[in-house]
Amino acid sequence: MAAGNRPRVAVRVVRADGGPESVIPMSGEQMLCGRSGDLSIPDDPFVAETQMRLFFSGTRLAVEDVGGGNGVFTRLRSEREVAAGGEVRVGRQRLVVEPIPPLAAADDGSTSWGSPDAGYRYRLLQLLEGGVAGGASLLKDGDNLVGRENGDITFPTDGFVSGRHAMIHVAADRVVLRDLGSSNGTFLRLGAPTFVENGDQFLIGRQLVRVEMS
Repeated sequence: MAAGNRPRVAVRVVRADGGPESVIPMSGEQMLCGRSGDLSIPDDPFVAETQMRLFFSGTRLAVEDVGGGNGVFTRLRSEREVAAGGEVRVGRQRLVVEPIPPLAAADDGSTSWGSPDAGYRYRLLQLLEGGVAGGASLLKDGDNLVGRENGDITFPTDGFVSGRHAMIHVAADRVVLRDLGSSNGTFLRLGAPTFVENGDQFLIGRQLVRVEMS
């Protein structure tokens, strides 16, 4: 199709403090975001030189993570399946869904350290600054509530986490993530190029941006 059928695109830098927001129009085939580029985030140590690329695939807009840094995260609009190794942002927390290998059973039915296998298949690993592993929480089958003070997994000192923030549902070999109407959103790290819809929000380092199409 002709380029004339493509929507006009702009990226709005969202201000959590309610201050004036900047809007950067996309003028060509692509738009680069990072410490330098069309959308510059120069003072964030968690952003690479070039971190995110918006580009047209035919008449549709797509996005991909092209750099290092701490990745590019998309804000959930509906529940999404999380692959093993998938990374989630809740408030200021970086969390990785890790599979737990089953304990090897001996001939007498016992397992390592003499403890029975509790049957947990996944855990949620906290990443600290620099990617250093922090604490880990086991994910039980069924619903696992994430919140600030109440829930199965809590972050009481993180003011950006809502009381009931997100739900992680484990069933067989699937992990499904859902936002519970939190104030600051639940984000999933991009693993591959994906199409963008009007109003989609992305977290780059500590900067939140919204894509607007008309």
